[in-house]
Amino acid sequence: MSIDWQVHTYASLESTQDYVKELAAEDFPEGTVIQCLMQTKGRGRHGNDWHSPIGNLYMSALLRPDCTANEAGQLSFVVAVALSAAIDDYLEDSHVKTLKWPNDILIDGKKCAGILLESELTADGQVKWLVFGVGVNIMAPPKGAVGLQEVSWEIQVPIHPFRDVFIEKFKIFYKQWRKEGFAPIREVWLSQAHGKGEAIKVRLPDRELTGIFTDLDENGALLLRMNDGKEKTIHAGEVFFGSS
Repeated sequence: MSIDWQVHTYASLESTQDYVKELAAEDFPEGTVIQCLMQTKGRGRHGNDWHSPIGNLYMSALLRPDCTANEAGQLSFVVAVALSAAIDDYLEDSHVKTLKWPNDILIDGKKCAGILLESELTADGQVKWLVFGVGVNIMAPPKGAVGLQEVSWEIQVPIHPFRDVFIEKFKIFYKQWRKEGFAPIREVWLSQAHGKGEAIKVRLPDRELTGIFTDLDENGALLLRMNDGKEKTIHAGEVFFGSS
C-alpha cells in the first residue's frame, strides 16, 4: 500500500513533532506531514534543543506501520537512507556524506541533518503510530554544522522541492522495508556508515565504553568489539568518533 502524502505547511510552530503526535492521537491517517518554516521549541533526541531558524527544513510525518516496537526502531534507518538519497540529488561530488549512528547525517564530518522517532504502543506491544521528525540544515546551519546550500551544485537549494524529493524517496524505501524487511535497508545504511571499522566511544547513562564499531544487528543496534574481543550490543547511547 502506497503512502498518500498530505503536507501541511505553517510559518511557525513550537514543534512539528509535538503537533503530529497530537494528530496521531486524533486518528489522522498515515502520510500526514507537518512542516514549518521555523520552530520556537524544536527538539532532537533526549529532549535536546534543535535550533530552528528560517532557512532549513523542519518536518514530521505520521506512520502507522504494522510492526513491533523492535521493528519500529528500524524505521530510523529507513528515514536516514531516504534522506541521504535526497541529499545526493543536490550534493556536489567533491563532498563526502556519511551516516552517523543512530540518527545523524554528516557532510565532510559536520552535521547536516538529524532524525527523531517517537511512537505509541498498543497493549500487546504493537506500534499504534510512529512519528518521525527530520531537521535538515539548508541555508541556516548552526555553528559547527553544515548547510546543504554550502555543499550543493545548485545556486540555491529550494526547501519545499527538497522536501518533496525526500518524501518520495522515503516512500520507495518504506515500501521495500515492508516487503523485504530490514536487511536491504541495513545494507544501504552500512555502505555509508560513518566510522565503521574505527575506534569509537559510546557514552551510556552509567558508563563509557570504547571499542571498534563493527556492524549493525538485525534491528539496527550498534555492535561494538571490545579490547578483550567480546562484542557488546548498543541499543542507545551517544557515540563519539575520532573526529567528533
